[in-house]
Amino acid sequence: MNFEHAISFEVPIAAPPSVAIAFVRDVTRSLAYARFLRDLRVEPGPPIVVEAVLPINAALFGQRDLPFRSVLTPTDGGARLTGLDVPSTGPGWASVSGDAVVRSDGGGSVVGYDLIISVFVALPEAERWGGRALTRMIEYTAETVLARLTAAFPEAVARAAREAEQADLDARTLATTAAGR
Repeated sequence: MNFEHAISFEVPIAAPPSVAIAFVRDVTRSLAYARFLRDLRVEPGPPIVVEAVLPINAALFGQRDLPFRSVLTPTDGGARLTGLDVPSTGPGWASVSGDAVVRSDGGGSVVGYDLIISVFVALPEAERWGGRALTRMIEYTAETVLARLTAAFPEAVARAAREAEQADLDARTLATTAAGR
């Protein structure tokens, strides 16, 4: 059974585009507050591979961990994630794909995210009406859980962006102070 959920959002960053592009390419930094992910790892590559686990808590079915792997490719204006198949012996796996595109906005930048999260869950074939009803219940639960997870994504990235803005401001202040000596 497959589920797919798309998410699009923008995050303003009070830093120049070069800093915003470095931010989106630094997955560890840009997802530092993504509490809906576990075991985030980045293999430096090439290719750069991002791995994590989406912990899905569906009350009726308990906690399920869905691993994902994506290749991160730098683009002129940001970065692209391309989901990879994950061999899984567990209940399923996920695929995360999409783009982060930076555009200039006055003195700062705006990062636009367009992502697709696909979940692949192994279920036995539903042959009777009870099995089909259970399958529909699982579909509804999975869609609800994915919607909750992706709703938390924009705030997590915005919080990490505010931290990156402060670090950039601190670095510029230090450089200005050092140059004035």
